[in-house]
Amino acid sequence: MLAKFIGARMAGGVMLGEIKYRLGGILILLVGMVIAWVAIWQPLHQAELGAHAVTWMPRIVVLIAVCAVFGLYFVVTGNRYPYRDVERQSLTMAGWILFAITALAAVAGFFWMDATLKSLGYS
Repeated sequence: MLAKFIGARMAGGVMLGEIKYRLGGILILLVGMVIAWVAIWQPLHQAELGAHAVTWMPRIVVLIAVCAVFGLYFVVTGNRYPYRDVERQSLTMAGWILFAITALAAVAGFFWMDATLKSLGYS
């Protein structure tokens, strides 16, 4: 009886840890959406309305990419596949893949925003 209780408690702890990561992923996605709203959507909306000048921060695209990639990663996996090795203080294979996806998303987001603003007549 005690073994069943201990086994259930340990399994519940693992499940609770995954839920925390998944909820954290949702929070990261929400933060990314707020940042994207302010830093991407509003300048594009101003450009479509014909503002004389539009200000946007190209570096913010990296933060949005990080929020999107890691938020989705945590929501989907619950950190079942750790992205870093704490003892060696290095990335695991999953971490390197996430890093590559983040870099590609950031570069693509930058060029998309730049091309969109240029197509609307801004330099």
